[in-house]
Amino acid sequence: MNKALISVLGNDQPGIMAAVATIITEHGGNIENLSQTLLQSVFGALLMVSMPEEAQCEELHKALQQVGQKMRLSIHVDPWDEQPTAWQENPPEVQPYILTVIGPDRRGLVAEVSTQLAHHGVNITNIQAIFKGGKNPMDNLMVFEVDVPRSTVMQDLRDALHLVGQRLDIEIDTQHRKIFESVSNISN
Repeated sequence: MNKALISVLGNDQPGIMAAVATIITEHGGNIENLSQTLLQSVFGALLMVSMPEEAQCEELHKALQQVGQKMRLSIHVDPWDEQPTAWQENPPEVQPYILTVIGPDRRGLVAEVSTQLAHHGVNITNIQAIFKGGKNPMDNLMVFEVDVPRSTVMQDLRDALHLVGQRLDIEIDTQHRKIFESVSNISN
């Protein structure tokens, strides 16, 4: 079974996923995984698609590009060989945590926080960020969903993130996912 990784980017409008999924189905493909989001008015999606052995990604790519031209979308199809990384082959035992970052918008904020996470072996599984700019802390919020190796010393990670927070004048809070969800449920 062939696999293809498809990316779709462009201005949001009704019918994008219907058009893309229809072309995939017409070429014998099956959507195995899909993640779609909106960034302001920009639509973005990643699709992992299984294709019949005899199918060629180039044909699917040409058909999707025709749809892309009509809807003013950028669509790319890449064959996916599923070569695992060293980290995927030997994943550490992890715990799920949620990081919230609140404070004035700063250039390099995502780079600073994600670099500290990488330094401590933490894998980011999802990031949601809203930056409205300005000094009102509540107008600028990032939420990182991360997997923290059990071997990571949490106090060392929290200390490193605290230093980043002091340097950038932001508040970084780290909670185990279960605690974060419990507090969120009580608050609602």
